[in-house]
Amino acid sequence: MTTRLYYAEPYRTSFSATVVSCAPRDFGFEVVLDQTAFYPTSGGQPYDLGSLGDARVQDVVDREDGAIAHVVDRHLPPGARIEGAIDWTRRFDHMQQHSGQHLLSAAYDRLFGVRTESFHLGATSATIDLGREVTSPQIRAAEDEANRIVWENRPVLVRSASAEEAAAMPLRKKSLRTGALRLIDIEDFDLSACGGTHVAHTGAVGVI
Repeated sequence: MTTRLYYAEPYRTSFSATVVSCAPRDFGFEVVLDQTAFYPTSGGQPYDLGSLGDARVQDVVDREDGAIAHVVDRHLPPGARIEGAIDWTRRFDHMQQHSGQHLLSAAYDRLFGVRTESFHLGATSATIDLGREVTSPQIRAAEDEANRIVWENRPVLVRSASAEEAAAMPLRKKSLRTGALRLIDIEDFDLSACGGTHVAHTGAVGVI
């Protein structure tokens, strides 16, 4: 099990960690650390890039056993203490896109009762798959509503709750997960279960 520093500190760009294991694979080495600030591909958000010591991080995978595997270009000896550095430009872009997606999805839901089925964040664009087709005026109205919340620079808070507690909360989409849930709370606008990285205030999203 890897301690996930990005849950509590999404703005963190460097960290120290101990190498737990390092195994060869087809394209480099798979490294597991005792803790990491690297976000793995999960829930529509792509993985972080950066470095572990002199090794370049090429992929980050969330394994089923609870460990986060970093695919790097060279061997790192188990037991070694290393310094990790996150590619901040890429990370912050993903934070802006992900928080922006929450705003836009909430706007569609609040204005028109249209749910977001899935989303994908990319290098040049982000996409949202809605539950039904919407008209051009509805698209403009949802964008305007999301941008209104951006201009108001509302706080974006991270909360935690048990599945039972969350069931009694006004989540935009009910979660099927069990155990403790991580919730992203955009003040008086959206509350969603989410494991991704987000900005601290909506103003940091920029124009949607």
